[in-house]
Amino acid sequence: LVPVYITAMALSRRELDELKPWVSSVTTEMLGFPETAVVSAAMDCVAKNMEKESMAVQLTTLLEDVASSFVDKLTAQVELIKQSRAAGESTGRKRKREGFSESVGDSGKETKKRMRSRFDLNDDDISNVPYSVEEPVNAAGLTRSQIADVMENTKKQIEARKQQLQMGVGLPGQVVGSGGALGPAGPAGVQPIPAPTIPHRDALMQEAVEKARKAAELNAKIQQTLAAKPSLLSNLGAAKLISDPDKLLEQAKPAPLILDDKGRTVDESGKAIQLTRRIPTLKANIRAKKQELFKIEKPKVEDTTQTPYYDARVRGGAHVRSKRTFTFHEKGKFEQLAQKLRAKAQLEKLQSEISSVSKKSSISTATRLALIAPNQGDDDPIPDIEWWDALILPNETYADIVINITDGRDPISTKYRGITNLVEHPISRRPPAEPKRSVPLPIIMTKKERKKLRSQRRREVEKEKQEKVQLGLEPPPPPKVKISNLMRVLGNEAVQDPTKIEAHVRAQMAERQRKHEESNAARKLTKEERKAKLLKKIVEDTSLGVHVAVFKVRDLGNPSHKFKVDMNAQQYHLTGCIILFKDVNLVVVEGGPKALKKFKRLMLHRMKWEQQKKGRSRGEGKDSKESNRCVLLWEGTNKERNFIDWKVKQVAAEVFARDHLKKYGVEHYWDLALSQSIVEDDD
Repeated sequence: LVPVYITAMALSRRELDELKPWVSSVTTEMLGFPETAVVSAAMDCVAKNMEKESMAVQLTTLLEDVASSFVDKLTAQVELIKQSRAAGESTGRKRKREGFSESVGDSGKETKKRMRSRFDLNDDDISNVPYSVEEPVNAAGLTRSQIADVMENTKKQIEARKQQLQMGVGLPGQVVGSGGALGPAGPAGVQPIPAPTIPHRDALMQEAVEKARKAAELNAKIQQTLAAKPSLLSNLGAAKLISDPDKLLEQAKPAPLILDDKGRTVDESGKAIQLTRRIPTLKANIRAKKQELFKIEKPKVEDTTQTPYYDARVRGGAHVRSKRTFTFHEKGKFEQLAQKLRAKAQLEKLQSEISSVSKKSSISTATRLALIAPNQGDDDPIPDIEWWDALILPNETYADIVINITDGRDPISTKYRGITNLVEHPISRRPPAEPKRSVPLPIIMTKKERKKLRSQRRREVEKEKQEKVQLGLEPPPPPKVKISNLMRVLGNEAVQDPTKIEAHVRAQMAERQRKHEESNAARKLTKEERKAKLLKKIVEDTSLGVHVAVFKVRDLGNPSHKFKVDMNAQQYHLTGCIILFKDVNLVVVEGGPKALKKFKRLMLHRMKWEQQKKGRSRGEGKDSKESNRCVLLWEGTNKERNFIDWKVKQVAAEVFARDHLKKYGVEHYWDLALSQSIVEDDD
C-alpha cells in the first residue's frame, strides 16, 4: 500500500512548535551562535507555506552565503513532517474502509464485529510488514541491530501463535469441543464455540499485519519527535544516571585531557578530536562574531586618474557620509572661557560705575549722542576749488583773486568768464506738489438753498410733462385716487358701489407703492459699488506728493493700543511700519493729507496712552501714567513713498531697528527718535 502524501497543505500549530527547536539547533550549528531573528524568519516562511525559491530570497538578507544550504535542510525536514502526517491520515482512512467492509457482508446483512488479536497472521502477510522501521534513527539512539532484534522477537511471537492455532491449543480458561472448537471451561450443557475457519484466520492474520505496520510508523514518529527535541533525550539520560549511581559518579568526573607529541587533543584510542568551542554570550561578542562571519571584502579600486580616458569634469560616485567620531576639547578651553566671562563681567561693572559718575557730571548725554551719529570719516575732503567757482575763474584756481587784490584792483571788474553787467532772472518752475490744472472750488450752499433748488428742478420736470400731455404726445395720467379723496374724485360711482370702488382704489395704491420700491431698488448700490465708493473716499492720490509723519511712543505694551494703531493705519490705507523696542517705539506713516490728519488726531488726542493692561497694580499704573505718552517727532512731505506696505516689527537691539529702516532709506528716523529719548531720560 502506497500512502498519499499531501505536501501542499501548511503545517499545523503543533507541528510548527515541534519544528522550531530543530530550526534553532541547525541555525546555531551553521552560524556558531544562536540567532533568534533567523529562527523567527524561517518559522514565518514555513507558516506561510512558501516555496523553496521564495524562502531562499527571504532568508538571503540574514544568512547570505549559507542561505541556500539552510533552505535545503529546512524544506527536507518540512517534507518529512508532511509525509508522516499524510501516512497517518491514509492509514486511518483505510482502517475505516476495512471496518465497514467487515461489518457489512455480501448479502447486505450486518454481522457482529469481534476484537481480533495482533498475532493473527499467516505466512503470506508477513512479507507485507513495512521494513521502513529498520532504518536507523540516530537522533533516538537506536542502532540497526537493536531494531532488527525487535522485529525478530515479533516474528517469533507470530510463529508461536500460528502453531497454536494450527494444533488446536486453546487459550487458558478455554476447552476444545468435539468439532475441534475452543470453548470456555464451565458446567456441562454449555454449547462449545466452534473453531475459527480458514478465511476467518486469514482475516485475523491481516489485522495483525496492519497493527505491526502501525506500530512501526508510530515508532518512526516517536524517533522524529525525539530528534526535534534533544532536551527529552537529555532528561531521559539523566533519569538513567540517577537510577545508576555508579554511572553518575563516573560521568561527574572530568574527562581526562590527553595530548599527543604535536600538542593535539586525542582520545584514549589516540585519535585526534576537536574540543567544543566556547560560544560568546555577550551581545557585543555575538555582534563581533557575526561581523567576522559576514564580512565582505571590498574590491580594490584602481586609480583611474592616470588613464587617458579620465575626465575631471565628470563627478565621481555619491558622497559617502563619514562615520561620526568623538571630538574631545583641548585642555584649558573652558578655563579660557571662564576667564573671558570674568573679564566681561568686570568690564560691565566698570562701565556702570563710569556711567553713574558721568551722569553726575552731565557728560553721558553728549557721549551717547556722539555714538548715535554715523561715522562720516574723511570721505569728503576740502577741494582745491569749488565747482561753482571753477566755472568763472579762467585758470580754475583762487590765485587769480589774490593777485588782483594785491594789485589794488577790484576783483569783480576783472574779466571773469560768464560775468556781465546784466541781471539774469531764473525761469519759474511749478512746484512738484501743485496740480497741473487748477481745481475749481465747490460752491457750498445752505440747507434752505438746497431745498429751493430741488423744488425748482422738480417744478420744471412737471411742467415739461404737462406740456407733452397738452400736445398729445403722452396720455394723461390717471387720477391719483386715495381713501381720503375718494368721494371728491369719483362722486356718484363711489355712491353706487362703494365696496368695488374701495377695492379699486386700494389696488392703485398698492401699484404705486410697488413702483416706488422698484425704483428705489434700481437706484440702490450693490455691495461692490458701495465698497468702491467708500474706497474712493479713503484712498487719495499721492502722485504729486506723499505726507509723512513720525511718532515716538514710550510704551506700546498694551495690546489694545497696538491693535488700534495697526488697524487704523490699515483702514486708512497708509504705508509704513511700527518698530517695537523697549522705551523707544517708533511709528512711521505715509499717505494722503486727509488720512494722515485723521491718524494724527488718533495718535495725539483720541488714544488714552495712560491706560494700562488689566491686572496691573496701582503703583505700576501711576509710574507709567506719568511717563507713557506719544510725541510727534517730524511731519513733512516726500516726493514718493519709501514703504510699499504696512508692517509691525519687533526688534531685540538698536542695531536691528536701524538696519530694518536702512532697507527703506529712512534710518535717520531711528537716529532722531533715539536721540530724543536720550535727552528725555537725562531731563
